[in-house]
Amino acid sequence: MSLSRKINILLFLVTLVGIFELAAIYYYQSLQKYDAKVINLAGRQRMLCQMAEKYALSAAYEDFSDKENLVKTVTEYEQNLNTLYKGGVISGTKFPPAPKRTIALFQENTSLLESFKDSAYDIDTQDAGLKVKLHEKSTALLDISNRITNEFASVSEDKNKYLRGVLIFMTVVGVLIFAIGSRKVYKLMSPLRTLAVSVSKVGKGDYTQKIALPESDDEISDLAYAFNNMAYNLRTTVVSKDYLNGVVDAMGDMLLVIDLNGKIKTNNRAVSGILMFDSYELIGTQASDLFVVGDVIKEKLKEVRAHGPSGRIDRIEGWLKTKNGRKVAVQCSFSMMRGAENGDIICVAIDITQRKHYEEDLRKLSIAVEQSLSAIVITDAKGNIEFVNHKFTENTGYTMSEVKGKNPRIMKSGKHGPEFYKLLWDTITAGDEFRADVCNKKKDGTIYWQFLSIAPIKDTVGNITHFISVQIDDTERKLAEERLKQLAHFDVLTGLPNRFLYKDRLEQNILQAKRAEFNFAIMFLDLDKFKFVNDTLGHHVGDLLLKEVAARLRESVRESDTVARMGGDEFQVLLTKINKPTDAAVIAEKILKAMNEPFILSEQRCNIGVSIGISIFPDNGENIEQLTKNADMAMYHVKERGKNWFKFYDSAMDAAILEKANLERALNMALNRNEFTLHYQPQINIKTGQMVGCEALIRWQHPEMGHISPDRFIPLAEETNLIVPIGEWVLREACNQSRIWRQNGFPAQRIGVNLSTYQFKDPMLVKKITTILEETAMDPRYLDLEITETGLMQNIEIGIAAMKELRSLGVSISVDDFGTGYSSLIYLKRFPIDILKIDQNFIRNCTTDASDAVITSTIISMAHSLNLGVIAEGVETIAQLELLRIFDCDEVQGYIFNRPIPEEEFSKLLEEEHVFTLID
Repeated sequence: MSLSRKINILLFLVTLVGIFELAAIYYYQSLQKYDAKVINLAGRQRMLCQMAEKYALSAAYEDFSDKENLVKTVTEYEQNLNTLYKGGVISGTKFPPAPKRTIALFQENTSLLESFKDSAYDIDTQDAGLKVKLHEKSTALLDISNRITNEFASVSEDKNKYLRGVLIFMTVVGVLIFAIGSRKVYKLMSPLRTLAVSVSKVGKGDYTQKIALPESDDEISDLAYAFNNMAYNLRTTVVSKDYLNGVVDAMGDMLLVIDLNGKIKTNNRAVSGILMFDSYELIGTQASDLFVVGDVIKEKLKEVRAHGPSGRIDRIEGWLKTKNGRKVAVQCSFSMMRGAENGDIICVAIDITQRKHYEEDLRKLSIAVEQSLSAIVITDAKGNIEFVNHKFTENTGYTMSEVKGKNPRIMKSGKHGPEFYKLLWDTITAGDEFRADVCNKKKDGTIYWQFLSIAPIKDTVGNITHFISVQIDDTERKLAEERLKQLAHFDVLTGLPNRFLYKDRLEQNILQAKRAEFNFAIMFLDLDKFKFVNDTLGHHVGDLLLKEVAARLRESVRESDTVARMGGDEFQVLLTKINKPTDAAVIAEKILKAMNEPFILSEQRCNIGVSIGISIFPDNGENIEQLTKNADMAMYHVKERGKNWFKFYDSAMDAAILEKANLERALNMALNRNEFTLHYQPQINIKTGQMVGCEALIRWQHPEMGHISPDRFIPLAEETNLIVPIGEWVLREACNQSRIWRQNGFPAQRIGVNLSTYQFKDPMLVKKITTILEETAMDPRYLDLEITETGLMQNIEIGIAAMKELRSLGVSISVDDFGTGYSSLIYLKRFPIDILKIDQNFIRNCTTDASDAVITSTIISMAHSLNLGVIAEGVETIAQLELLRIFDCDEVQGYIFNRPIPEEEFSKLLEEEHVFTLID
């Protein structure tokens, strides 16, 4: 019997056992599913018993609405009983008759059911005894249903035990077959292992091998017989030395035999032909001397010998020297000579000089293609991509692996019609070059332009084998053309119409409004807090903010309206037609709502507002100049009255502008006329009630206008840059007053002086403060310079450097209005400051607003963790004071103790060494 037949029989037996096991498992699973359905149906009988009793009792208590339910339930119970007993079909499932061992139970069940029906259907009586009997019969019926269910479960378990026994038996049979088969296979394979060892020895030159023939009459026996014949033939085959020399000399590749000492023993004719040495000239010379880098060859020879008789190294590239000094590129292989016991090595060297020239030319061409400033694509004759260079990947985003084998149509942008691509294909398949500007699509979906040149590549007989495409990115030129058009009429940053396009549309609207006699409005918009965002978060965030503002403005107006950016943070809106001024008011409110929503820019949260001035055509002007001027005036009116609102122009605004101009002139003369004075507000230690310092606050008493609030003149001073000399006057006056108090014997008091943002930016600030301290003999330890959080954040690095210089003078530094800016804990740690002054807006509501209370408590805890003192501003009530004491605030100031008072009144407090009463 053949080996394959034996193996097939063994596999057949194993497979047959497996099939029987699968069939038994399938039957076992099917039986379990069927038994489960029978048991579930029997189990339902128990539920129906309980339902029947419920409905019967409900009917017995004169609730006759359940009588119909009772009949349905009993009927279903009876049908299920008959099906389980005699067999039948329920819900598409066929049930056979019940096993013989359950017949007695079913007969008893049938009898009990009849008895239950007689009692259940007699529901018109109020006999209490009937209800008791009904319950007893229901219980008996439930009990027989449970017994039937348990009997079915017992029958199912008996079946399962039988099938499990069958499965275990078949598994044992399968294991026995596998064990017997494995032993047979082992015995069959034993001759093969002997044969493998003998073959290995023959491969090493030992032709004396002979193996015993197996007793089996199969392929292994045939193979052993064939091997013995092969070994015999090899032993009896004799190859002459001349024959071998002829074969070696016929080789086109150079062959050298190298002895144990690295000397050449023999060489073939190719060595003489290529290196121009006579054969005898090389015999006995060192083989390494033939190579340009001989030391490498010596190492390779050692490496081959280290591997023993099987040692071999292939594809070693190097250079050989010819007799006249020329170099020949070669690829060498070194291997131990078989059958040689003296350690000879055969070296076969292939002349690859021509290949090296080709490789160099190809390398240069490849570098030229890869480094080309143009994208290069090579396709096959069907247009499928075979090669792309680096510039193509740079231009399109597609790598070589992503496009290889694909058609360039994957980059189609949809900008060219089918006729364009038909012309392209017809041109290049006709053998001509195609050139055109083409719009394509990058991997990320970006549209780009390129100047495209496609030419066919032909073989020696003129057949087209490939196409080569040279592509020059032309996007910049195309975009430049579009950009020139865009720049003429649109803002570069936001994409909104610029002032020139806006002016043109406004002129056209004026002409149409005059002809058709309708009203329209223009809005002048200026962003609130934009400069602060730009200075604190950076110009890139400012640019993002302007883009988002432009988008929200477009969404807030009508399709027919025009939103234009005039420059900086100024915008204008042309409402092309309105019926009444309230139409413009509705749109203004919509814009305000949009602008007051937070902006999330580069993970930074920004809140801004917008001041809007509105002028109506023709009531507020009939030309561009009047309308724009009046809208601008209305906008500035909003700015002066709190910002972040809108206002229509009215003639009274002219008077307001005049008033502002007069105030500005008066402010310019106030310093020279000595109209400014300082008031001082005490700062109290919250634990002791003692005064520990004060804050110097400027006041202006004009001879004609009377007292002018700082809220009116400070913003104007900042706007006109008068804040710098005014701030310098305040600092000098406060230091001088501190000196006077010390001369009068009063205890030293810390005096706080506010530095405006403009002063803080002054590069001469440190020098000016140094001069004032020297002139007034002020001890710098008692000077506290207050800088707003907003001012610190405008240029953080410059601010830190300036504060360090100020600290070097010995003065202390406070952060005023803390909590209203954008400073973070990281920057706060870096600021060389001494005190945080909590903004009064948090103090005002801290007793009624939980959020403000939490913020206040957090600021105090954070400051203490950074070893900073804390002053709460604007304390006005006892409740506020008590809460700040609980929060462990250090100092307080506010109207609950004193308003800012003149120097005379403050001197009296110092003279009395006044201690303020703190409520416990």
